[in-house]
Amino acid sequence: MNGFRIKRAISRILDRGACADSKSVRRTWAKGLWIGVAAMLLTLAGCKHPPTYTGPPNLIIRMVMKKWAIVPDRIVIPQGAHVELSIISTDVEHGIGVPGLYINQPVQPGETTTVRFLAKTPGTYPMDCSVLCGRGHDWMKGVIIITPGPKKAAEAGVPGAKPRPR
Repeated sequence: MNGFRIKRAISRILDRGACADSKSVRRTWAKGLWIGVAAMLLTLAGCKHPPTYTGPPNLIIRMVMKKWAIVPDRIVIPQGAHVELSIISTDVEHGIGVPGLYINQPVQPGETTTVRFLAKTPGTYPMDCSVLCGRGHDWMKGVIIITPGPKKAAEAGVPGAKPRPR
């Protein structure tokens, strides 16, 4: 219903303007305006960011990226955890990519990259190297599993996970 009202309002504006003598020019303007509005709405709909939090994380996971592995390659996180991934590359530039959690960060060699997110929705999220790093790049895969409920990741046997003291 609102779309019809907006279209009618645009038609009235165009009828009053300098384009009123040519119907084809009015249609062109209207189509251009509609395309612009649609592009803006699609852009806004695609701007998703990972759920974040304030304060210190309650779960820190240390990761190493090297030719051609992500260590650990399986991470189990309890739902609702405030997670900090502390990632280091030992050889060349890599990137951590977890599309389901909206994570895509480059990891420079010798530098620690910190990625923080809120483990909000339970599920299995594939992760991989998002920067082409060599012949074995396609083998750099892993998974982040967010388990429902208040289970502790350290109790679940997550390598490299240590609960932060409160």
